[in-house]
Amino acid sequence: MENEIDFYKLLGVEIDVGDKELTKAYRVKALQYHPDKNRDNPEASKLFHDIKSAYDLLTDPKRRAEYDEKLRAQIAKRQRQSAISSHRKRMKSELEEEERTARQVREAERLRQQTIHQEAARFRREAQMHEERHDRRMRENIRRMDEEANARAADETMDDVDDLDRSIRIRWDASSGTDYNRQALDNLFSPFGELEEVVLAPVGSRTTKKRESATASALLVFKSIASAHALMNTKHTSAQLSAFSRFWAKGSEPQAVQAIVGSLNAKAAENTQMAVDGSATARNGAFRLPEIEDIDLRNVPGISMSFADFEALTLMRMRQQ
Repeated sequence: MENEIDFYKLLGVEIDVGDKELTKAYRVKALQYHPDKNRDNPEASKLFHDIKSAYDLLTDPKRRAEYDEKLRAQIAKRQRQSAISSHRKRMKSELEEEERTARQVREAERLRQQTIHQEAARFRREAQMHEERHDRRMRENIRRMDEEANARAADETMDDVDDLDRSIRIRWDASSGTDYNRQALDNLFSPFGELEEVVLAPVGSRTTKKRESATASALLVFKSIASAHALMNTKHTSAQLSAFSRFWAKGSEPQAVQAIVGSLNAKAAENTQMAVDGSATARNGAFRLPEIEDIDLRNVPGISMSFADFEALTLMRMRQQ
């Protein structure tokens, strides 16, 4: 039946058409496709034959009933197939929509996670930068407090420094013919620091196995104990200076110098790690301050080391050890 012609459609009527309407429709179609009127249409003869067969079947009540039953079954089948097809299409559409929604949700979640990771990374960078700035401020504050404490300690120590702590006794051979007066000694030793006073002692004499020699001496009173310390510890002496023997006026290094060095050593030991962390140059050993005794202060124009200069230079040297 599926491949058979739908006679009702062929005649242009509905399945429940009456006999009169059926006959009327047949006459119209038969007249329309009669071979005598369609000589140029080779399909007209076949259509006319099919129209005649349809009318003959539908005008026979028994044959029409059988035909109608098969036709209605076929229509019902088509409707079921159409419904199934529509359902499948709807299910397919729904599945595609769900998949599209799922993809959108996954993409939104991916973007959200990406944003979270980016924000977390930004927070970590900002926290690290804040911590580094805080560390720098802390190191700077500690350094400033150390400097202030050292300055106070220096002031307190300087209160205990007397004239002999800042004095150096020198001795030289006066029989060599060289005569040193106060001005000559001032000019010779002032590069180590400003002199407060030069006191010349009477020339004495001493006898050796070979000859008798005259010995002269003087007391150099510096304004700063750092200048006296520089003179006593320098390794750089000219031929002229090498003729002089040098001694602390008290016979040994003053307690004030020992107290200063001990205080600076203690401070340096506490802050060595911080100084190393704060200075890549010092940490890598690319630069080192010279030892105090290696500095020839006479080669520095206008040098006059104060106590604070001595303290700062010594502290920097201790930080590198």
